[in-house]
Amino acid sequence: MSRKSILVAEDDAAIRRVLADTLAGAGYEVRTAPDGRAALELLLSTPIDLALLDVNMPEISGFKLLRMMQKECPGIPSIILTACGEEQDRVKGLQLGADDYVVKPFSIAELLARIAAVLRRSPGRQLAVAQVLKFPGGELDGETRRARLDDGTPVPLTEKEFELFRYFLTHPGRIIPQEELLLRVWGSHSNAGQTRTVAVTLTRLREKLGSTTSACIETIRGRGYRWNEI
Repeated sequence: MSRKSILVAEDDAAIRRVLADTLAGAGYEVRTAPDGRAALELLLSTPIDLALLDVNMPEISGFKLLRMMQKECPGIPSIILTACGEEQDRVKGLQLGADDYVVKPFSIAELLARIAAVLRRSPGRQLAVAQVLKFPGGELDGETRRARLDDGTPVPLTEKEFELFRYFLTHPGRIIPQEELLLRVWGSHSNAGQTRTVAVTLTRLREKLGSTTSACIETIRGRGYRWNEI
């Protein structure tokens, strides 16, 4: 099996070198770019399986590059690197099509786990949508858009319940803010009218899935939710 190729677009030379060495040591083929323009040239001329993009790059910013990727190479998944505390950057990156984000300063273990997770769920994107996702007690079928328990019992889900559940299953182990769920599942920003949307939908989803599965969805007060398989 050929090695996955990762583009590291980061203007800080020291960080770029550490990332390149780490990813190469983890078995990836690495391409590097010191700015957004060089990154775009590589994306358009070299086979890339995942782009790791710093938000604040010269020439072409990470945000502008995400917009260009949606038009020029929409099949390439991406992870953005954002500064600690810059929640608006994370939300904007997700809105522009980033698959995930990592906050600086970050741990190498977390970064490698995020990269592996995005690569697992992004082979051709269409395949990822149609895949069968296992969960404790059953499975979620992306093709039929139905859930069923191990004993064959179907679990009727609304469209938003299905999308919310799939988002949890494809983003395991990390805290997902409510704002991210509203953006990725509902396609809207957080506002006064939406503050209860996630909680209400999640309550219905937990009731339908039963205690074994619903116990995997952890509510973290003031921060969001996390899928933990037990």
